[in-house]
Amino acid sequence: MAGLDVPDVLRRSVALDLEQHGPSYRRAMDGYRGLFVLLVIAYHFGASWLVGGWIGINHFFVFSGFLIGTILIKERYKYGDLDVVRFYLRRARRIVPAMCLLVLAVLVKVAFVDSTPNRSQTAGDAFATLTFWQNWRLIERDDQYFDYFSDPSPLRHVWTLSVEEQFYLFVPWLILGLFAVSRRKAVRVWMLVALAAASAAWTSYLVGPGGGSGSRLYYGTDVRMQALIVGVAGAAMYTAAPGREKFRLPRGITNAIGWIGTIVSLSAFFLLDERSTGAFRYGGLFCFAVLAAFMGISALDTRRLTINRVIGIAPLVHLGQISYGLYLYHWPISLWLRFDSLPALVNGLLQFLLTWVCAVASYRLVELPILMYGLRGSVRRMLRRRVPRATGFVTVAVLAAIAAGLWNSLPQTDSPPWNGQPLDASVRYVAPTTPVRMAVVGDSIPSSLVEGFHRSSYPGLQMTRLATYNGCNPVPVTLAVLDKTIPEDPGCAAWRERWPGQARAAGSDVILAPAGLAFLFPLQIDGRVVQPGSPEAGRLLLRSLDALYGQFKTTGARRLDVVNVPCRVLEPAQLRGRSAELVGREPVPIDTAWANRLIGEWRARHQGDVSVLDLSAQLCPAGEYRRTINGARVYKDSIHFSQPGAELIWSWLAPQVVRVEG
Repeated sequence: MAGLDVPDVLRRSVALDLEQHGPSYRRAMDGYRGLFVLLVIAYHFGASWLVGGWIGINHFFVFSGFLIGTILIKERYKYGDLDVVRFYLRRARRIVPAMCLLVLAVLVKVAFVDSTPNRSQTAGDAFATLTFWQNWRLIERDDQYFDYFSDPSPLRHVWTLSVEEQFYLFVPWLILGLFAVSRRKAVRVWMLVALAAASAAWTSYLVGPGGGSGSRLYYGTDVRMQALIVGVAGAAMYTAAPGREKFRLPRGITNAIGWIGTIVSLSAFFLLDERSTGAFRYGGLFCFAVLAAFMGISALDTRRLTINRVIGIAPLVHLGQISYGLYLYHWPISLWLRFDSLPALVNGLLQFLLTWVCAVASYRLVELPILMYGLRGSVRRMLRRRVPRATGFVTVAVLAAIAAGLWNSLPQTDSPPWNGQPLDASVRYVAPTTPVRMAVVGDSIPSSLVEGFHRSSYPGLQMTRLATYNGCNPVPVTLAVLDKTIPEDPGCAAWRERWPGQARAAGSDVILAPAGLAFLFPLQIDGRVVQPGSPEAGRLLLRSLDALYGQFKTTGARRLDVVNVPCRVLEPAQLRGRSAELVGREPVPIDTAWANRLIGEWRARHQGDVSVLDLSAQLCPAGEYRRTINGARVYKDSIHFSQPGAELIWSWLAPQVVRVEG
């Protein structure tokens, strides 16, 4: 075991009985890991009352920084240098094997089970996961973590591993640099605190109008670095040079800060709004990181503290030991294994049970053997030894869980590609004499429509700019669903300021604005919940259209083409993630007639430079909802257009854009 990175962790790994650990092992640290991974998983499995569940990720970054910082600082004290390459190899041995299993499972699922997956996106996510830049890929495509109506990637959650691996590339050199700058521990600690505070200040800037989007704030390495560096600062303060007395607060104070960190952090899970910008704008992430560091300091204290006895109970410690696998496997299970015919609590418990089985099997059969003996050594030992009965039981359970997941994920209906027949046989695309430059504006629904546009099919029609942003509207809109309010994304204000300039710079001739669904759900207006179709909702819709028109007038484009809202039926079998919670068990028809009527009345006031393209009449003749048209399933999730459906729609929409421009 001497050649591995964390001797106490390895002793913990080898000793499966909780009572057979080495003297340096601290149960409370695993207890905290188990507690926070349990809360994060519960949030993803449908415990929507844990509105601040996402803050638990911040705590894991702190714990990781604390652990890695301790390892590196001890090595620097002992040897006077760091073997950086060896450190990278140790981290890869710990992280990569289980992650490869996850990626393999996702690719197998997409290749052999899904009927119409976005295979290119999933393949790209798999590559980004294995090369540790998935967080920046999510930022690039503006993935919105809190968007109820998105179709999330089964590899979305591994953005955290990308952040950590990027941190691993940086942290050994940071430690070496700190020791080179100063020989005094206090100076090094304060330099780390200053660096974390600088990251918090930069995060505050990004919240402003000139900053980044919501995805940039949530997934950015520079934003999350503050938590990791706070963890390193805690390690720098706690770790003593050989022969020096370790830093230790009085027993009562250590116990108190442990309780304070635990209670305030747990309170955030119930009180912190999931779209609140305060955690980013006002240093909230930094404050929660400090609270997590408090927990780390108390957890590593060797004295008998009350907080450590509470947090160090056996179930939490066990979950902490397998927390990596729990986190890896829970997210795809939450997407693929939905037992919608059962009560939500039973559904969540079954999902957790399957996650636990996968995590235990991964820990016993993959993570621990490779960590101790390497890949080749693990294979040799497996071939020489008989498989223990318990391991065989776990293997069978894992195979059963996988079989259940695949069976539950089998498509209910075939979804062949669009057969090429146009949406309206009487409409034919004629290339314009001069190119028409078109900018598409709106939320995630226009984004899904753009996926079906093929420039080669429509010569002379150029999509010069995609100015969409998930969950944003021309005016702020707050949804009121699932007994809570969902404000717009923090980046929407900056998007409203940004997109007209982008369209103007691209020389756009036409602004194409497909209407979204925000106004067709309950809204919070002036502190009251109003229903779609109400006078209050109607006035907000008209105000949004007026704002869109005002934004359009600053672009220099000649026309604004508003696409009205096709009829919808929200089908539980097609919805993914948290959006499924909006529906329940029965299909829910969406009344779009009142919104389309208001859009038509609004257009009458702007005859000269506004057109309304009646997509609803094309997809829903006589108000009849059609799931499949000309071989193409129109919607991939009841909300967003599928790629074949978008291709079908462009066969009618592209001629309309060119015609009204002419």
